[in-house]
Amino acid sequence: MNHIVSGIPGLDDILGGGFIRPSTVMIAGVAGSGKTTLTMQSIFNAAKENETCMYITALSEPIAMVNNYMSRFSFYDISLLGKGKLKYVPLDHTMVGTVDILEDIEEYIGNIKPDRIVIDPVNVLTSRMDESKARKFYYDLFTKMKEWNSLVLITSELSEDEICKNELSYLVDGIIYLSNDKFVDQRVRHLEVLKLRGQLYLTGKQSYSITPDGLIIHPTFYPGKSLPVSNERVDTGIDELNKMTGGGLIKGTNTMISGGSGTGKTLIALEFVVSGALKGEPGVFVTFEESPDLLRNNAAVFGWDLDELEEKGLLKILYTSAYQADINENTLEIKHLVEEIDAKRVAIDSINGFQSSLTDVGDIKKHMYILSRYFRHKGVTSMFINEVSELMGSSQVSGNGIAMVMDAIILLRYVEIEWNEKSHLSTENAG
Repeated sequence: MNHIVSGIPGLDDILGGGFIRPSTVMIAGVAGSGKTTLTMQSIFNAAKENETCMYITALSEPIAMVNNYMSRFSFYDISLLGKGKLKYVPLDHTMVGTVDILEDIEEYIGNIKPDRIVIDPVNVLTSRMDESKARKFYYDLFTKMKEWNSLVLITSELSEDEICKNELSYLVDGIIYLSNDKFVDQRVRHLEVLKLRGQLYLTGKQSYSITPDGLIIHPTFYPGKSLPVSNERVDTGIDELNKMTGGGLIKGTNTMISGGSGTGKTLIALEFVVSGALKGEPGVFVTFEESPDLLRNNAAVFGWDLDELEEKGLLKILYTSAYQADINENTLEIKHLVEEIDAKRVAIDSINGFQSSLTDVGDIKKHMYILSRYFRHKGVTSMFINEVSELMGSSQVSGNGIAMVMDAIILLRYVEIEWNEKSHLSTENAG
């Protein structure tokens, strides 16, 4: 057995290095989750690396229609068909549901000798069989698969609940489940490895996108060890705040700026990043709230030229709409920008933006923990903005339970000063 790359960006990180050959892996999921796209992307990219690949379908759709759909993706290369590196095998649909179709498949495999095989979808092969015949057919099919010395990817339209009850689950070496769940007013896609014999894989749901390049997986990343605690102080760019914090923030720590709307949270975080950039310390400003153009205009009021800092490579602005964000993808983009410019300061505006993109609100603590640990590992000093609902005072610091992963908390609030109508009128008259 040996590892071979999947051909899907991000998937090998989850699989622990790629697929094992020979093995049989089922790609399961509901309609529209991207099963065919994943398998096609895998064999097309493998064929580009000189593997011989075969795509077997028992659907009544003509190959020309399959080609038409797949040709919209960048991985599709029709020349691979002409070179013989990728073979389409449309099975005779009149033979579907009979044991004769197994001999048909074997004959094709014996002639082509593929390194990688896709059967899409596998459950159609037994559509006319009763339960006992279908079970025997699958047993014979999977017994033969072990003799092919190939990576076999099979697709099956199954819900998560149906997988554990399906006989295929016991026969395959691996199961990858694709979900396409509704969240608020959009669909959220997740990939989860449910089974993978002989491999250490990343557990849990991992988000993915279907793009013009095919599937891109956004695995959860885990930070390295934190650097030793530093005594060095980082100038916040605000003199009075430096005094209040004993000379600035401690290098490599994470600070939460919490407060109601309009209390100046974004301004403090932006000045923190800009002041560092002006000293030659690159910074990243992550915003879910304001577009880059609006941020630049607001900064210009204070005399900060963000365009100039960006051109010099001292500032990167990452903007994602809170309602369109994928938290794993966004976190990986932050990691990429930090490492691209060797950032020393990062501001996140805001934690609430991350929370809006989560199907399980409880996950916010996990993601903030991962991100804050990563910043410590890189020696990055960060500010996380958190908006609370109270304007006059506050009964809670965050309301989402993440205060425990922060090193420091700065609370901003409006303070009501003594005022009455009589004194107000007297002041007006005096004017």
